[in-house]
Amino acid sequence: MPKKVSDSEKKEILDSFSKGFPIKELSEKYNYSIQTITRQLKLILGDAEYKKIKLTAQSQTSNSNFKKKINEENLSSKVSNNYQNLSNKKGSIFQEEVNNFFEIVPLTEGIELNKQKDISSIPISEFDLPKVVYLLVDNKIELDPKLLKDYPEWDFLPKEDLIRNTIQIFADKKNAQLNCRNNQKLIKVPNPDVFFMASKFLKAKGISRIIFQNYLLSL
Repeated sequence: MPKKVSDSEKKEILDSFSKGFPIKELSEKYNYSIQTITRQLKLILGDAEYKKIKLTAQSQTSNSNFKKKINEENLSSKVSNNYQNLSNKKGSIFQEEVNNFFEIVPLTEGIELNKQKDISSIPISEFDLPKVVYLLVDNKIELDPKLLKDYPEWDFLPKEDLIRNTIQIFADKKNAQLNCRNNQKLIKVPNPDVFFMASKFLKAKGISRIIFQNYLLSL
């Protein structure tokens, strides 16, 4: 099982990320996968704040790189001196800038394209569940899976994912009770590691996903 991120590392990673350090550099510095670093930051900051800090850092980096490129090529001087001559000069740097669209590089950070990972789910072995969770079962205390398509918040996934058998677990007892139907019972799971240990059993029953709050965990 992968090592867990310590509290001191979480603080250092958060401080560095807030100062604009790229997640790729943090991954290499602390020897954790990009996905693990991203998940820890989202757990600490929340999705909205994480995206805000990341966009700010990207904007600052883009502006810095653009200014550096302008200075290196001395484009501003060339434009002010003779725009018409430069626009007609083949192969000039300014002509390339005028004729070409400004292309935004696709964001691939956190995505290992060569392995074609499922970017919508997190392996349960890499996710830190709380010490106690709650699970809904049927009246016979048997697992009561549903298809992923029955959860509207995940309907953006491909069709092959939407037909996966899924169970849902809850961190809050009251929230679990609100989702409990008349033909279901609520049980307390004091050791969430049981889901990882029983992953082979769950997959044998056709269950390959677990929903926990806003996360989709893969077995």
